[in-house]
Amino acid sequence: MTDMIETNKNTVIEAIKRNITALNSAVLLILFALFFLNIRFLFRILDYVPSFSIVAILTIMAGLVLLSLFLSKIIAKNAIKELEEYDNKLNNTLNSMQQEVTERKHVQKQLKRQVYFDQLTELPNRALFQKRLNRILERSKKHKNYLFAVLFMDLDDFKIINDSLGHIIGDQLLVSVARSLETCVRSVDTVARFGGDEFAILLDNISNVSDATRIADRVQKKLKLPLNLSGHYVVSSVSIGIALNTKDYDREKDLLRDADTAMYHSKEKGKSRYEIFDTEMHNSVMRRLKLEAALRQAVEREEFIIHYQPIVSVINCRIVGAEALVRWQHPQYGLIPPNEFISVAEDTGLIALIGKWVLRTACAQNKVWNDAGYEQLRIDVNFSAYQFHQQDITKLIKEVLQETDMNPQLLDIEITESIAMEDNSIGILNELSEMGVRTSIDDFGTGHSSLGSLKRFPINELKIDKSFIKDIAVDPDTEAIVRAIIAMAHTLKIKVIAEGVETEEQLVFLQSNLCEEAQGYLFSPPVPEEEFTKLLREKHFSSTLTLNKYVNKGV
Repeated sequence: MTDMIETNKNTVIEAIKRNITALNSAVLLILFALFFLNIRFLFRILDYVPSFSIVAILTIMAGLVLLSLFLSKIIAKNAIKELEEYDNKLNNTLNSMQQEVTERKHVQKQLKRQVYFDQLTELPNRALFQKRLNRILERSKKHKNYLFAVLFMDLDDFKIINDSLGHIIGDQLLVSVARSLETCVRSVDTVARFGGDEFAILLDNISNVSDATRIADRVQKKLKLPLNLSGHYVVSSVSIGIALNTKDYDREKDLLRDADTAMYHSKEKGKSRYEIFDTEMHNSVMRRLKLEAALRQAVEREEFIIHYQPIVSVINCRIVGAEALVRWQHPQYGLIPPNEFISVAEDTGLIALIGKWVLRTACAQNKVWNDAGYEQLRIDVNFSAYQFHQQDITKLIKEVLQETDMNPQLLDIEITESIAMEDNSIGILNELSEMGVRTSIDDFGTGHSSLGSLKRFPINELKIDKSFIKDIAVDPDTEAIVRAIIAMAHTLKIKVIAEGVETEEQLVFLQSNLCEEAQGYLFSPPVPEEEFTKLLREKHFSSTLTLNKYVNKGV
């Protein structure tokens, strides 16, 4: 466009110049014509006019000729000046137009980059990745043996790094991961960041599945190298899900969904690994989605019941408490144990509603037993990490205790070691202690805490995990560990409860080492409240006879 305007401008200028030249020529011709006419007229009147008048007439005619030339020159100069001014204005307009076009192209380029690229890592984003994936998917439909793969990646424990070292270090880690991923692939492949700590790789035109797994191994090795991020040495790892176009995919989002599913399976199996998507994974996801939908309905319809497992005194085998364990009474599939739905409830946040119901129901039932003559019977209720931190637990417990009019000292809140060791847990535990509510460490020995660290917390009991109890009378090393746990707990004035007691030998060992309480199938499995009430009426379990026999022998 600029060249065309410039050409037109030059053409106009040349035309104007030619017109001026023609004008000058025409003026001269007219003047010369007048001159010759005047000469002829002059010769006619020459005989009648004095000689000085002839000179005057010639002088006037010459002056007219010179004046005409002068005027034509002035006209030409003015025309050229106007042309130059027009030329300058035209040049300014052209420059302005060129600048505007340049700026517009720059803005369009920036907008395109914002639409298709991640601002932090400068990698392609999800939109561009899906666009390229769709193009390759269409290409594969035209070529029978065309193979490509999608690797969906999620950094392991990125939240811990981000929360502990700060978002600046977290951003530096993401940028470093982006650069590392780029070194692991070919120029024809695409590395993208989907957001957060999620990345993806599109491997185009590969030979077989081993090409994809080889890239996955390369990524794992690359990311395990220690990084120095502003003085902090960080080692990262990534869970990878791989999906190949080995089945008929019509949409790119289906391929991404399957790669994402495979990635989550790799996390469930221990992180820092890769999994290749298969049909069973899809079926598992569909089962989980159905379970989640059914669980939401179960919360609305209150399809849950509570079974109670007795907690007994090791000394006389009398029931001193009950652990409330939720069950799902499914209208179609019957009784569903907690290990099949609690994890889904925690992931979806439904555990908060379920937990409230369990707490209210268990406290109300325990109040009934207290009023029936079992005044010192306590109730143990489990709380997940989500419940413990995502809701106002102290407010909830106060409300429930007021509603049920139950003695706070007869309520025991069970939490895991990992929950107890979190920074904000001590404040909550102190509030519960001030209310008179007891707290226990459940499954002790499976986490990373120590009895020494527990002395900072207002803990009343700890429950030794059943994995230790089952090896009593079988493994001397396990027996030594259990003895040490009991002894150190007593030093800290913490009561010990043994979980998973199933044999008389285990019970005798616990009694001889002064473990206060126990629960397990030796006494009773978790049972409905009607059966638990019957157990209360029996006062104690038959194991007391065997126990007294050992006690009388001084064991």
